[in-house]
Amino acid sequence: MPFRLVCVLPVLTLVVAATAHAQSLNSGECIGDLDALAPYMLANDAGSADYVAQRGRASFDAALATARTTAAAAPNDQACLEVLRNYLRSAFRRSHLSLRQIDATVPNAVRASAGAPSFRLLSRQTALIIIPTFADQAGGAIEALIKEHAKDIAQRPNLLVDVRANGGGSDWTYKPLLALAEANIRRDVGAQIWATPANAAASRAACDVFAPLSQQCRDRMRQEAEAIDRAPAGTFIAQPGERPLEIVEPRDVVPHPRRIGVLVDKGCASTCEEFLIAMRQSFKVKLFGQSSTGSLDYSNLRPWTLPSGKRRLMYATTRSLRLPEFAVDLAGIPPDQVLPTPRGVEDRERELAQVQRVLESARQ
Repeated sequence: MPFRLVCVLPVLTLVVAATAHAQSLNSGECIGDLDALAPYMLANDAGSADYVAQRGRASFDAALATARTTAAAAPNDQACLEVLRNYLRSAFRRSHLSLRQIDATVPNAVRASAGAPSFRLLSRQTALIIIPTFADQAGGAIEALIKEHAKDIAQRPNLLVDVRANGGGSDWTYKPLLALAEANIRRDVGAQIWATPANAAASRAACDVFAPLSQQCRDRMRQEAEAIDRAPAGTFIAQPGERPLEIVEPRDVVPHPRRIGVLVDKGCASTCEEFLIAMRQSFKVKLFGQSSTGSLDYSNLRPWTLPSGKRRLMYATTRSLRLPEFAVDLAGIPPDQVLPTPRGVEDRERELAQVQRVLESARQ
């Protein structure tokens, strides 16, 4: 199973430090960042060559020319961020690619997460687990939650897992949930790393940005960087310790839950989508809600600071071996049962109740 480290913003976003006024921009600074961004992406992003080939070099060159014109007129950092954001979106892709303003007043540390996992008993038949994030820091809490409520889960035939708005994280964090779904053989398809010297350096820097307190992250990123160092530059290589295809045999199959409903929406991205692919292979599992984001084909985001030192790029360093036959980014992962998009908190609760009713209406 891949060890995926991503920021939890699955689509290209603009994050600006909170300031009273927009910072002024030095002459040529924005163009300098743009001129460095284009070749860096082409050389190091795992999906850029594919996207340029699909759209054509002329389209790529036109996007850069347009961006240079607007960058030259950018009056401040916020405007420059908008220019660079639009360029990345038009020349490359919207998902698994982000650009942020670096806030010098905030050290690299564990930032506010999407929330802790939680557990509820919905009825004598159904339990609910809510997983707002698969971020590296949430892994221990997810495991502890399932252990704490193991008896409640085992006493009920149905389990509902809510991963709405879960922007992803690290794949290892959802393993305890996979254990509850074991029923038959599962096939996990891996990914390949795009090996370049810059990507080795980015892997070594990743944990300082994503998970500074995680020793597991540091051990894994060290192995990854060393593997990249050994590889010829400009080649795809296997992820350390991962197989291209892993066939997982069911072992400790638990009788309960017999049925698992996974509630998903457009906010489920990256590792959350990897979770969906793994879970839906089980005969126990059905997906409910709306299609996921579509942010998985090019993954494992790594950081790179632009020449100005004011902005940080998060870009993809791996390409899924599912491609080209099974592309997720085109339309996301569809649910087995489509539900109307909820408009507010009350609608979200009604959506939960709808899935609970489906699970409890099963006759076997």
